[in-house]
Amino acid sequence: MKKIFLLVSILTLSTLALAEKNVIEVRGGYDLSSSTNFDNDVYSEYDLDKFVENGFNLGIEYRREILTNFQIGAGIEYRLSDIEQPGNRRVESENINYSYDSGSLTSIPLYLTARYNFKNITDFTPYVKVNLGYSINSGDTNVKLNNIYTGKLVEEYNSDIDNGMYYGFGLGVEYKNFLIDLTYDITQSKAEQKVYNYEDVEGYSDDYKFDIRKLTLSVGYQFEF
Repeated sequence: MKKIFLLVSILTLSTLALAEKNVIEVRGGYDLSSSTNFDNDVYSEYDLDKFVENGFNLGIEYRREILTNFQIGAGIEYRLSDIEQPGNRRVESENINYSYDSGSLTSIPLYLTARYNFKNITDFTPYVKVNLGYSINSGDTNVKLNNIYTGKLVEEYNSDIDNGMYYGFGLGVEYKNFLIDLTYDITQSKAEQKVYNYEDVEGYSDDYKFDIRKLTLSVGYQFEF
């Protein structure tokens, strides 16, 4: 998939060099909903559908019109979301206390974009757009398992979140260079989980993949030149 993205990037940049009608757009938004889908059952003691919470984003795009009403370009965003903090959990049947700690998830998607404007006789211009790119992700989580009675640390899970592909589809409307849109984004990620078993003095590492899916409402302004 990365090779396809690289090839499309080269073709897009070549086309932009020949196009006219430049647009630079700045935007900011907030997530209306957020869900996380894992490829296997990790941290089964917790409901991880909301593993990544709603957050905000800031972004900038550059586009050029290559056909009537059709623009292509590239953009970059900064996305910040909290990772859910389920807190401590006591499981009497296992004689274990689970404690969960995490920071924030930072994502920086670098993407190509295509947008079609539905021009009409009014000042309101509806549009649709698609994004395809690669997201640089950063974040970590930690789960500790302590014996209820002795307090001794039994196991520990540390996960570092890695990069992945990014996709998006949006609908919006532009009015005199101001715009508002609703975008559905999918950010793919992978985390390396390191597990330490302190009773058996052994440990291992494992990778698991997950998708972060967000519905984001954004507002912005575009400069034409």
